[in-house]
Amino acid sequence: MIHQDAWILQASQQRALDDASVGAGTSADRLMESAGLHASEWILERLCPRTAVILAGPGGNGGDAFVVARHLFQAGVAVHVFCRSRIEACNLLTQTMVKQFMDLDSSIHIFPLDHVTLADAVNKADCVIDGLFGSGLSRSLTDADAATCRLLNTSDTTTISLDVPSGVASDTGADLGPAVRADFTLAMAFYKPCHWLYPAAASCGDVQIIGVNYPAAGLADVLPTAIVPNTRSISAMLPNRPPTGHKGSFGQVLVVAGSQGMTGAAILCSRGALRTGAGLVTVALPEAIASVVQAAIPEAMTLSLPDCEGRLADSSLIEELLATIQRADVIAIGPGLGRDSATLENVRRILEAANGRLVIDADAIHALVGHEDLLTSLAGRALLTPHPGEFAALVDSSSRDVDAQRLERVAAFSAEHRIHLILKGRPTVIGIPDNPLTVNPTGNTGLATGGSGDVLTGLMAGLLASGSSPDEAAVAAPFIHGLAADRWALERSERSLMPSDILEDLPKLLKELES
Repeated sequence: MIHQDAWILQASQQRALDDASVGAGTSADRLMESAGLHASEWILERLCPRTAVILAGPGGNGGDAFVVARHLFQAGVAVHVFCRSRIEACNLLTQTMVKQFMDLDSSIHIFPLDHVTLADAVNKADCVIDGLFGSGLSRSLTDADAATCRLLNTSDTTTISLDVPSGVASDTGADLGPAVRADFTLAMAFYKPCHWLYPAAASCGDVQIIGVNYPAAGLADVLPTAIVPNTRSISAMLPNRPPTGHKGSFGQVLVVAGSQGMTGAAILCSRGALRTGAGLVTVALPEAIASVVQAAIPEAMTLSLPDCEGRLADSSLIEELLATIQRADVIAIGPGLGRDSATLENVRRILEAANGRLVIDADAIHALVGHEDLLTSLAGRALLTPHPGEFAALVDSSSRDVDAQRLERVAAFSAEHRIHLILKGRPTVIGIPDNPLTVNPTGNTGLATGGSGDVLTGLMAGLLASGSSPDEAAVAAPFIHGLAADRWALERSERSLMPSDILEDLPKLLKELES
């Protein structure tokens, strides 16, 4: 997928933008003309088809398809247009576009959606343009429409969907029956949630943003549902490193992580903080594993604490840790700690004593479950990095429900608790109080392995300590984390990626971002 610095709009937001643009003096047919023109230019430039099948519905998506058909015909492409409704049943704007297309040449014919005729045309065409259903679809497909989707999906012909693949719910990412599995989706001016949310995202193929000539007056009041950052905006989020800086200038990170059998969590998290520029990193960990961690990361200081069977479960440890907690600019807490009741109680005591920024991950998130007062006390200074299971426990839901409502759940939690929430997964969704959501465009299945989240926690803590704002660290760390995985996958197998590989690639990646 092409990662652009772009906005995600829900269907209702784009309809409101269309209405505002018309109110500002740009007619609806001019908007549709610009959308179809830019889509046809992309098709001609990228695919150079000689023959094309265009499928049109009765609504605005169908109108876009007729504009595309007209411009392809004028460019010399043999077009075969099928409409799923009688022309007189199409909306008035689409009827206008039908007339402009038909007026080009007396030989033009629009076919009804007969599957035998359609199958023959599709198999002979260089590409199929899907304009059956747009972002307004909210019902299940009829049997006939589902059969059309299956016909396209069993063909080898390249399929291009206009705005969204037919059969997906634009705002939720759900499939409303069999959906067209597009090779390319040409999003009209903005991404829609379905371009990123699964299962619909799997039907979108390569999503490209296509220009629509919206007037500045129409765009003035648009507030996106979410933002998709790119490398340019991430580069601007990296903290400056003044030439007179010293280790005190770039912040102190306290990592509270690890237990017997989970030493790697502490190591990976600490190395992540060091790789993103933290000036000083101290690892507070059970005495039983201190020597192992110290040998693995000599660049960090270790604070060996009383333990109980290799866990931070001793009730006396908070007294030894208190001074370090209060000196720390950032505390990264949770990776590999374990979830026994004594350890979780110590986590809560550490969170209560902290006065700096907090990156709360993994087992430390479970310490917040059922402790609403503690959660409330973290407002404005905590970044939570749960996976869906951890977040589900926090909000008393299920992983399935969380995944089905990623955008809504993150937005609601972040707004209610005034906390930066980074919900990991595909895609990672970031909630920042008083701001649109951010959808992270980077990452792949190579990150689906134990330890990669520990690295992310460290990256976030290091950026915070060395000068990034919470807003910046919450967005930049997942982007950089995922970009390292994407770079690995360019030359190697995704399945071969280990969390330590992310750390090894970071120096070159950060250098490129700094440039």
